[in-house]
Amino acid sequence: MDKKVWIGMFFAFIMIFSVFGIVMDSFRPATNLEYKDYKFKVSQNQFFTTIDGAEHGFLFFPADLEYITIPEDAKVILDVPVITVTYDPQSTMAQSLAEAQYYFEAQLQNKKVVERALTNNTDTTLPQKTCADATPAQPVIELALANESSITITKNCITLGAVDDTDIYKETERFIYFLLGVMS
Repeated sequence: MDKKVWIGMFFAFIMIFSVFGIVMDSFRPATNLEYKDYKFKVSQNQFFTTIDGAEHGFLFFPADLEYITIPEDAKVILDVPVITVTYDPQSTMAQSLAEAQYYFEAQLQNKKVVERALTNNTDTTLPQKTCADATPAQPVIELALANESSITITKNCITLGAVDDTDIYKETERFIYFLLGVMS
């Protein structure tokens, strides 16, 4: 046989076994992790666990967010059935802030009522709410772009200040883990 046939067979062999490897990899069991009383399944770059009978998917494993501390005042403020989550739609991070706001609502749908609002409402049906509208019965979580990562509390308002998209997702998920009872 000449060299061209051997080279062709070699490449055919590589391609066939590459496809076979990809198919077999999809049948590999998902990685399992534990955090306190929760078992997490890692699949498709997400962490899945069951909380109160409902499956939840997360971007970060709880242990990776322990460095984000939630002040005790915030924990007390959030011990209510209804919260408002708001952000400035004119922010340079508006898209990420909107996604984080929706994420609060989606993840907490069986646990709390989440009212979505905007700090300066123009041309939308969402209500306009700021920290000035926060009450003990309905505290406000304001998502905001900041110069440094921070969690601040003013009366019944908690501000999650983030320096970038990843930061706001981490802070949001840390609060969601707290509100769902996974983290304290």
